Order: sequence, then C-alpha cells, then structure tokens
Amino acid sequence: MDSVSLSSLSSLTTYQKSSLEKGGYKSLSDLLLSTPSDISRTSRIAPLEVARILEAACQERAAPINKIKDLPPEGEEKFTTGDAELDSMLGGGIRTGMLWEVVGESAAGKTQLALQLSLLVQLPSRLGGVLGSAFYLTVASQLQTTRMEQILNTHPLLSPSLCSFANIQHASVPTIEKLIFVLSKSLPQYISANDQNSSSRPLKLIVIDAIAEFFHTSKRTTTQFLVERSRRLSEIGTLLHSLASKHQIAVLVLNEVSDTIDRDTAPLDSGQIGYKDQFRWFGRADILGEGRKEATLGLVWSNQLNVRIFLSRTSRRRYLEESERPRKIHESISTTSLNISAGDQEPVLIRRLTVVFSSVCDPASCDYVVTAEGISAIPGSAVLLAVRPAAPSGSAHVPTSPHGDLTQMRNAQVAPLDIGHVVDSTTVDSRSSTPDNEPGDDEWDAFWERNALPECIFEEAANLTEPS
Repeated sequence: MDSVSLSSLSSLTTYQKSSLEKGGYKSLSDLLLSTPSDISRTSRIAPLEVARILEAACQERAAPINKIKDLPPEGEEKFTTGDAELDSMLGGGIRTGMLWEVVGESAAGKTQLALQLSLLVQLPSRLGGVLGSAFYLTVASQLQTTRMEQILNTHPLLSPSLCSFANIQHASVPTIEKLIFVLSKSLPQYISANDQNSSSRPLKLIVIDAIAEFFHTSKRTTTQFLVERSRRLSEIGTLLHSLASKHQIAVLVLNEVSDTIDRDTAPLDSGQIGYKDQFRWFGRADILGEGRKEATLGLVWSNQLNVRIFLSRTSRRRYLEESERPRKIHESISTTSLNISAGDQEPVLIRRLTVVFSSVCDPASCDYVVTAEGISAIPGSAVLLAVRPAAPSGSAHVPTSPHGDLTQMRNAQVAPLDIGHVVDSTTVDSRSSTPDNEPGDDEWDAFWERNALPECIFEEAANLTEPS
C-alpha cells in the first residue's frame, strides 16, 4: 500500500490531489491511516468532500470479490493411514495443510505410525496416496530404517516398486535453534528446488520426532523457563503452519506425555474454567479409565494444533482372528494355506487410539495393534465420544470430563469393547521380541515399581544441594 501514490489514482481530480499533497498526504496509506477530521483540517477540504475522496480511493483499490467455488481448493488433499478404520475416524485420512500431533507414552506406537505414513504418502492416488515425498526430522534419535523396511515389505498396500527410501529425506535437529533454521531457511529452499525438478515428488509430509525432547531439563522449572518455552513453541508453530498452508503439506509432530497430578485448587467464580479442566478437554484421552497421562507442553502448544491423536498402552491382550490380521494383497488369507491355528498364536497387546480434538472429524476412539505390518485398528472397535452437556447459565462451574460422565468406565477393569480380551499377565522377561512388544520400556516401568525410592531420599538430596 505504501507504494501507491495518490497521483496515480484516476478516481481523484487534479484539485483533490493538489489539496491533499499540500496537507502532507502523498500516498494511499497516508490517507487511510488518518481520520477524516484530520484530513479536512490539514488539507482545508470540506468534510463531505473528504468522505467522497476516501470512498473513491477505496473503491478503486479494492480487491475483486471472488466466489468460493472459484477459489483454489486448500486442505482437501489427503492420504491414507493404511487402515480403512483409522481413515474413517480421521475424516478420510491424513489431510494436508494441517498440523497433526500424535502424543503417547513410550512404546505406544508413535514412531511406528510416523514411519508408516512416510511410506504411505508415496502411494499413487488409486491406493490412497498422493505421490508425494516425506521429510523426517529427528531430535534425539536416529531414523529407524530397519523397522521402516520391515513395514515396506509386509504392509498390504506397500511394495518397493511403489515406495522408496529415496523419497524420504532425513535431518537431525538436536537443538531448537537448528530446528528453527531448518523450518525457516533449509526447508523452504528445498521445497523450491524440489518443485523446479520435474522428476522429484512434491513434499507432502513433514515429521518431527519428537518436539518435547527440546525441553527436557534436570533443573527446576521456573516461570522464566515456561515463558521462554511458550515463546519458542509459538515460533515453531507459526513456522509449521506457514509451511503447511503455503505448500499444502501435512505436518506430523510427535509428543510425549506426563503423569496427571490432581491438585486441590482455589474455587473459581461462576462461569470460569480452571487450567485442570481445560486440559482435560484438550490434553487427555479421558476415556475408559485411561486419563492417567496427559500431553506435555501445556495449552500453549495445544493451541497450535489442528488435530491431537492420543495413543495409550493398555494391559489387555487378545488373539486376533485371521480377518483382523493385515496381509499382503497377493497373499492368501486362507488358514489352511497359512497353517496357523489359535494354539500357535501369541496374544497381541491391545493399545487405544483417541482423537482428542480435530478440526476435520469428531472425537472418537478405537483399539489398535502394532504388528510387523505396522499399525492397524481392530475392526468394529471404533466409537464416537459423547460431548459434555452445557452447564446452565449462571450456575457454578462443576468440573466434569470432556467426554461426559465416565465414572463407571473408569472403574471398569475391562471395557465393553474388550469382550474376548485377556488381561496381560505375561511377565516382562518371558515376552518375545515382537513389534507390538517393543522391549525396553516395560522393563523400566516394572523396575521402578519394584524399586520406588522413599520420599526421605529426595528431601535429603535437596538439603545437600542447598547452600549452607
């Protein structure tokens, strides 16, 4: 607007332009950023004449009105998760132009899903893909190419002829500064160069594994630390949304969880909602008694997201039916040819996936398993989550669950959907190393349960560190 000179406006007369210039108005921005009374006083123009000048200038420089149907489609491109049940829950699959988060505890399957999507985005449209490529950013880990190759060779939709590691770029971003540099400089340059190369596939997926690792600290959490963290998260969120919307890319960010701690808080005024209850809406999978964990990084990060998907581990195992086991397209699913009987199978660990909030689908939840083929939902296990009824106006706020009254569900050992499931009573040491087991995390959980330190140890340690 600053470059638009008043002398270039054909809708103004020579006298009007001369009078405005005498009053110090040379550009359109000078004119529009001043009040009509100031323009009248400094240019010695009648107030009615000023109103006509402003109307004429605005009409000449106004942008044309476009019909919605004539605008280019945005955010309508989507690719499959590799599972029809999950696609249906997520509104048709992973939609581009959005910021997605997958949050969950260790060994819940977050990285498994990210690796799976990095391959599925490369599929042709007839198989649910977008013929795109992926850019995988790791913070404190390495790209698990061995596991990715296993998914590539066993997943029903994937094959080396359709997907390639050459279409997955990888970079390590161990610090926030490096991540911001990659998002603001390196990635835009890479996208621009990639678009000019007709033989390259367009970038359609960016993965960050995992954002919470930037903010791990052994020091005491202070207000200054939280303020700086909020500033950094907002900066990262802005850069990610810019890339997603400008280039129609799906951004997938992996996040961690922390234990929920319910503290007694001061009563709030009528109509107010405390932080704890807000986070039960946006940070927890408060369904079927699995609300003991919540997403890290607080509401500041939650407000950056379009979709939050919560992955939960459970203590349930079950035997899968043959129809529930994903198979390669060219393989037969006949139990006779596979020679697999129920007695030869091991019960599979059941996990829970919950869509906490989304701008493109309703909150929902389903059971899923992690096998050699990747992540797949248990058929028929998906349920829509009820919405909490609105409180009467003027009544005091009563803390409730974001998904309705779940008191009875929390007390249930086995959910109604788990008929035929068995409680996981298998000892950690006796479990075989399988994709759904992911040994290493369960051992640590069991170790700390058996060897919990008394509170006095922490008090003595704190006393030793205090200056005398």
